[in-house]
Amino acid sequence: MIFTPTQDTLPPVPPAQRLDAAPSGLAETVELTAAHLDSRIHTVADFERVLDGLVRQAHRNRHALALALSTALGHRYPEEETEADRLTAVDVVVAAPLWRVTAYSLKPGSVRRQRGHEECAQGGLEMVMAARVREIGYALRSGDPQPFLLATPTWDTGALDAAELVERLVEYRRLGARPGPADFGQALLRVRRDDPAAPEAAEAAARIGTAEGDRLAAWIGPDGEPGTPRRRVVMPDPGAHRAWARAGAAVPQVAFVSGERPALRWEFPDAFQWLGRPHEGFTRCYHWDGGHAVRASVLPEDRDTQAAWLLPGVTLAATVGDYGGTWMLPHLARLGGPAGTGLHSAIAAGLGGRYPDDRRPAVEALLVLAGRGELDAPLLGRELASMVALGTVKPNRLADAARSAAAAGAYATMWAVLAEVLPTLLPSVRGAGEVLAVAADCVERCGATGPAPAEVAAAAARTGSSRLVTEARRLASALTHPHGS
Repeated sequence: MIFTPTQDTLPPVPPAQRLDAAPSGLAETVELTAAHLDSRIHTVADFERVLDGLVRQAHRNRHALALALSTALGHRYPEEETEADRLTAVDVVVAAPLWRVTAYSLKPGSVRRQRGHEECAQGGLEMVMAARVREIGYALRSGDPQPFLLATPTWDTGALDAAELVERLVEYRRLGARPGPADFGQALLRVRRDDPAAPEAAEAAARIGTAEGDRLAAWIGPDGEPGTPRRRVVMPDPGAHRAWARAGAAVPQVAFVSGERPALRWEFPDAFQWLGRPHEGFTRCYHWDGGHAVRASVLPEDRDTQAAWLLPGVTLAATVGDYGGTWMLPHLARLGGPAGTGLHSAIAAGLGGRYPDDRRPAVEALLVLAGRGELDAPLLGRELASMVALGTVKPNRLADAARSAAAAGAYATMWAVLAEVLPTLLPSVRGAGEVLAVAADCVERCGATGPAPAEVAAAAARTGSSRLVTEARRLASALTHPHGS
């Protein structure tokens, strides 16, 4: 058995940050709202603080809020009413108390997919966002806003501590406030079910004596279990997306069908139910490459499913060189929930990106998981081996990505990964010598010892001085004679 007596020295992973409370004053709330609307980069923290701040101000004095918004932001909206689907999420909430958005487009059930994009996973996440902001907007327009939002995250990833949601539900009961179905549904999707304090929070939720408290208790239990994506190898359908019709795209590739979540299908508002049904991802996607952090915060505790949905776009970055398909990988790696096969497979495909700029995010995601102790190196290696065999990942690109990860301090980790890949590359896959060279360097740097894999030993025993043979000998020697002993 190969083992590594030394540990990697990995770059630190920035921890999740707690969200600041929503602004307490009206002027500060309007100022933050204007800054968010003018910003080109929308963070989860600002987005959620704006929504919660607007709701709190409307609950205190809706007329004062409407006057302040009209003065500061009224120029953004035409005098006549417009439909909600023509506005951004925050614009919907701002325009509602100004009577600049039609009431019928804010009512429950108004959220609809665009025709032809029924299989877009990113669109499914946006449906949840749209349902929630329209629910908020309808309450602000009708003059009956909630005292505050239930789904405001605890953390900047979008995750919500179960104990904090319990406190909010208790306060809602004290005030006699009725939770918005979409806001409460979003809150459940954000609950950190693996929080050590979650079981105690579930017991407290069951004691609240409301339907929402009972649902939270059940969600922390079996009802909230994320579905397990089902892995398979498929031949892309060129009719599903124009990208698959390009040269090099229509080759067999790894794909996932997301797992079913019955509670999402039967106990949540209509806009949420698509997320509970099995589907394969966004091959019919009209969104920009890679996704969006605010959209990802809809499911902050189910990164494995989100990565599985992202995989078709990551694969295109490897097979046809689409730019930008991998940039969300580091963000997904920082989210919660199981780091399973879906996430490891997406990182594997990203390591084979045609361009260095597309391989870099996959390397970062790998280092994030390794730094958090969540990387399953053998699993990543097996996914890479499968993709090398399919032709998704080219050995020379893998070598470059592996070299970058190792240089960041992940020598032992990358040896554990590459040890799973080498049997697929040997005896003579083109580019195997480059991968062997990185593997040998990793072993020399981390001090791993043990018998060389049979395929490596066979390559090392061959005659000649090709790079493959030379690097196989170097790797075999490093494993059996560490530090030149």
